[in-house]
Amino acid sequence: MDTTNFETGPAKAASQLNDALVQMAECQRTLIQEMTQYARDETQRFVNLRMERNGAALDRLQSCHGISGLIGTQQEWMRDLLQDYIGQQLRLAGALRGIAQNAVATATEVASENIDRMQHEAAGMARQAGEQVSAMAQAVADGQSDYLQPTQH
Repeated sequence: MDTTNFETGPAKAASQLNDALVQMAECQRTLIQEMTQYARDETQRFVNLRMERNGAALDRLQSCHGISGLIGTQQEWMRDLLQDYIGQQLRLAGALRGIAQNAVATATEVASENIDRMQHEAAGMARQAGEQVSAMAQAVADGQSDYLQPTQH
């Protein structure tokens, strides 16, 4: 059984589409895995930082004197809280920007490879069609074609 005909035309295109979809799914799985790991690590880092800051604020509250000391400690805690949240958001934004840039670069590379492959295959098909047309033209010129049947009037 000749399998070369199976790997041409629609079957080959479907196989290539399937390969591209599998590759894209693998890239997405890897991307989601990286994002999940980064989010887990950043959340753990942030929670640990906030626990340290809260402990330090509680220590300062135990030794503060009067309302002014209490308000000063509260203001420091609030300032640290806002700085930590802003810093966390900036880190997350930077990471997401980096992930998005990597995803775009990967998608561009895969698309470029697919376009190059399709152009190469189209050139091959055009060459093959040209050869077939040339062969048919030669056969017609030589009078060997089944298409040249004498017509009966």
